[in-house]
Amino acid sequence: MPTREMIAADLPHVSAMMRQLWPESGEYDFSDEVVFVWERIDGTLGGFASVSVRPWAEGCESEPVPYVEGWWVAPDLRRQGIGRSLFAAIENWCRARGYTELGSDAECDNEVSHRAHVALGFEPTLSVQFFRKRVA
Repeated sequence: MPTREMIAADLPHVSAMMRQLWPESGEYDFSDEVVFVWERIDGTLGGFASVSVRPWAEGCESEPVPYVEGWWVAPDLRRQGIGRSLFAAIENWCRARGYTELGSDAECDNEVSHRAHVALGFEPTLSVQFFRKRVA
């Protein structure tokens, strides 16, 4: 049950997992992210977590700051420590590069994600409601 950094051969599988997480999205560009995957015993992938480095992030004190861009675990594998393993890989990656904090987000109504973040040691910083106005 190893967690490891994604390799080129994983790209179609990670893309499929990302479509599960964000079905309304088109093709996803990983070029500015480091992606960690969790590999099942049979060699297939059961989850991923991706991190980028942003110039700044809401609620964080350091700049630049690593930021969790995506996190998904297959439904049949949830609540077994796989998400924690993926986050441990990200945290190790951050520490190895001298970062002292990690940012993340979840939609306001995603209580499951909020609880998962708190269970991983995240602390809520602020809540934001985004708005848009069409000007065309």
